[in-house]
Amino acid sequence: MYRFVFKMALNSLMQRRSRSLLVVLMISTSLWGLLFMEGIYDGMTEQLIANAIRSGSGDVVLYGKGYRREQDIKRAIANHAEILQVMAGDPRVASYSTRIMQDGLLATARGSRPARIIGVHPEMEKRHARLDEYMEQGEFDFGGQGKKAIIGARLAEKLNLKIGSKIVISAQNSVDELTSIVLRVGGMIRANNMGFDETAVLVSFARANDMLFMQGAVSQISILLHDQSDAHGVQESLLHQFSTIEAFRWDEIAPVLLQSRQMMAIFNQVTSGLVFCVAGLGIFGVVLVSVLERMREFGIMLAVGTRFRQIGLLIFYESMLLGLTGFALGAALGGSTLLYLQSHGLDLSLMSEGLNAFGLDSMVYAVIRWNYFSMALGAVLGSIILSTVIPLRILRKAKPIQAISEM
Repeated sequence: MYRFVFKMALNSLMQRRSRSLLVVLMISTSLWGLLFMEGIYDGMTEQLIANAIRSGSGDVVLYGKGYRREQDIKRAIANHAEILQVMAGDPRVASYSTRIMQDGLLATARGSRPARIIGVHPEMEKRHARLDEYMEQGEFDFGGQGKKAIIGARLAEKLNLKIGSKIVISAQNSVDELTSIVLRVGGMIRANNMGFDETAVLVSFARANDMLFMQGAVSQISILLHDQSDAHGVQESLLHQFSTIEAFRWDEIAPVLLQSRQMMAIFNQVTSGLVFCVAGLGIFGVVLVSVLERMREFGIMLAVGTRFRQIGLLIFYESMLLGLTGFALGAALGGSTLLYLQSHGLDLSLMSEGLNAFGLDSMVYAVIRWNYFSMALGAVLGSIILSTVIPLRILRKAKPIQAISEM
């Protein structure tokens, strides 16, 4: 019986080919657009988080006890060699970097600006944060004697700095003395992290150590993991082994980034609901019109002994064929588009200035998540059920057998 009813449903849709094709196209294009938006917007969010993590805290960041509360370089990590040895043997750790950090002042002949002085090891940062990939001008190198500095691109623009410009960096060292050094601008970096680009002054680790009288201690240890979900475990493990440090996950350092991910998830759900309300109305409209047009046909079927349940099954099959065909076509189009954008990216160079202001790269790579398709399938199935139940109620109230006798 089911096979026969299915064939009847297929034949009915083929007789109304244009209308059926229109509904299928409406569902598939709606789904394609939905998948495209979800993949690109989530890609932008993940890129924003990745830029902040790579150029800032990492997945897990370590500070000396009390450093986060007072930002005092006296609270540096003195036993970092032991910590690095432990991390080197932890398979969850992908890379790590030690940094010296202090707030100070960058001055030129034309003016001055607050700056974040960051002492780094160039080779370590190339492996860890890959900061060399973000160089806008110059090279990621401090020169043989560490006499060059790399400046955040926004900071360089505000002070009108160029390659070779002379700068004076001043800061308070660990013994509360004001100290200064004179350097040349060796490069400009744009990490698409607003805080970094507007304040960062990268100098060689040795220069920062001497200038701030750190005696080999470090302000920060940034850790990147193979799997971000291991962050909590690594954090707890390090806190248990070393009582002189504080460990924070990236979402504790920058909760606004986690909120942006959560807001995007809510946005995707709302967008999915709106898109498939339209698609559901499309299926419902076609099925309802089809039912009303075939009132005489259904009356004859009931008169010759066809059960109302069989007519309901026929209408359900028609809705299911329309909905699932549109879903399959839309999922194939959307999935293939996202796969392409995941590997090749979407070039938004025309909007690069605006994107950079929000911490985004001009090349955006899409993200693919299975819940995109599962949510869409759930919405389509809901639309199929609603577009079957309501027309059936209308059909039952219309009494099609009585309608025949009145014709």
